[in-house]
Amino acid sequence: MKRRTLVVGAVVAVVAAVGWGFTRETVPKSVWAEAERGDLVLSVEVNGVLAAVNSTPVGPPQIPDVYDFKIAMMAPEGTDVTAGVPVLGFDTSELERKLLEKRAESESAAKRIEKKEKDSEMARKNDELRLAEAISRQRKAALELDVPEELVKAQQLRESRLNLEDATREIEFLKMKLDAVRHADDVMLANLRGRKAAADRRVAEINASIEAMSVKAALAGTVVYASSWRDEKKKVGDSAWRGERILEIPDLSAMKGEGEVDESDAGKIKVGQKVRFRLEAHPDVEFVGRIGSIWSTVQKQSWRSLVKVVKLVVELDATDPRKMRPGMRFRGVIETGRIANAIIVPADAVFPTDEGPTAFRRTPIGYARRVLTLGARNEKSVEVKSGLDAGDRVARRDLDAAARRDR
Repeated sequence: MKRRTLVVGAVVAVVAAVGWGFTRETVPKSVWAEAERGDLVLSVEVNGVLAAVNSTPVGPPQIPDVYDFKIAMMAPEGTDVTAGVPVLGFDTSELERKLLEKRAESESAAKRIEKKEKDSEMARKNDELRLAEAISRQRKAALELDVPEELVKAQQLRESRLNLEDATREIEFLKMKLDAVRHADDVMLANLRGRKAAADRRVAEINASIEAMSVKAALAGTVVYASSWRDEKKKVGDSAWRGERILEIPDLSAMKGEGEVDESDAGKIKVGQKVRFRLEAHPDVEFVGRIGSIWSTVQKQSWRSLVKVVKLVVELDATDPRKMRPGMRFRGVIETGRIANAIIVPADAVFPTDEGPTAFRRTPIGYARRVLTLGARNEKSVEVKSGLDAGDRVARRDLDAAARRDR
């Protein structure tokens, strides 16, 4: 009996020595983590893009009777521009064709006006000359009739009376003709001048439209290409319609986040919750903000994806214009709750086993397997309700699996 007891004791000692040697000599210190007592922050993953709080949209100009546009020039995306610099241009070939037509119409009307004025002046002078001759004949006939009848033959008197009547009628006719021709000429000239004025106005409008087809920046900023509902950006040669947003010139002094969370997490978020995120372009810097607003409906993530998401706006605590640009993607978390005074261990220090969630707690002679009762968790840590105490050291590696490999 004593001999069996000694053998069992020796085996236990060997096992203990092996466990001690494995944990003390082969497990790096970096593998061990401490169970801490503190607040566990619950969170929901959020991702999205940055956008300017205030941004000036740039698109086709408001031009009469023009609804379809073809892009001829775009300032390179990311270019810093000053106010008044052209950032977007559209094809003007159709407007230039119309301009030539209206200029030709104006010139034709001007020539017709000039010809009509000359013809009217010549006809008027001819009629005025005839009127002067008729007046002269009228006066002559009147003078002939002013002589005493006994001194003039009866035949001569009749001729003089006829001449006076003819001259008087011709004077009346010529005066009426001059008035009628003058009125007709005035109407025709007014019509021609109206046509020329309309053509000239159209020429001025087309010139202004051609100038407006080169769209200038209203303020200084950085050029950002706008994305369509299909996440596509316009390029030179593409068509555009009136009112479409093609570019943006954002105010970089104030930025916001346009984020989205999975549909399943929508019930956990609310306005005012804290958001911590990192930009893909600057993963080493953490930025902070709060939820400013939440969309009331669930949306598809994109036209390509059937994933349902809820969109939200993140109001940033501070904007860094040196590192932040519209369109930059970010990933982060929304703090949805907090469990105070909890025992917390790293999530990678808990391993699934047949007995349940298990941790490898460090002991003076090696390690011990401890089955845990877990509570809430976030992306990095998990709450331990039972099985560990604050200050316990736990392995972030499956030591049983490592020991089996070493055997």
